[in-house]
Amino acid sequence: MFAGEETSGSFVRTYDNLVAIDATRRFIYSYVATEGSPPTAEAIAHHRNASLDDARETLKVLGVTKRVILHPESGEIWMCGPFSAVPTRFRVHGEGASWWANCAWDMLGIPASLGISARVETSCACCDEPMLIQVDADRGPLTSEGLVHIFLPARRWYDDIGFT
Repeated sequence: MFAGEETSGSFVRTYDNLVAIDATRRFIYSYVATEGSPPTAEAIAHHRNASLDDARETLKVLGVTKRVILHPESGEIWMCGPFSAVPTRFRVHGEGASWWANCAWDMLGIPASLGISARVETSCACCDEPMLIQVDADRGPLTSEGLVHIFLPARRWYDDIGFT
């Protein structure tokens, strides 16, 4: 995103706005890493000492740039890859928090991005059999059991990210 580029009906005009948007992105990821779910627009506004409308506008900018995916109805954070704001089949448990992952790819991306060992609870997409995967911070998954099938090529993931 460049200063002066139109976004969701508003303009990002200054370097300070870009810095604030990036600071919000960093806050979102720090928040979800420690709390287990993304902050609400209200929590973002409080953190930034800004209005709720300003926080929502910043979320729209982050959504346009795919830094976060906003829920189509509420406008709140739905996904901030690899984290999901809503329950899924992929639950990742770390030492101090637990997170929902968007997909099988992301269930391994959470421990990797946080640099932690974790326990992943999921289920087989075909038969719904429960699966438990231990992930080591240094070695990755400690099993060779299971198979991750990615239905769409990466270039099509954002065609319908909720399906992907």
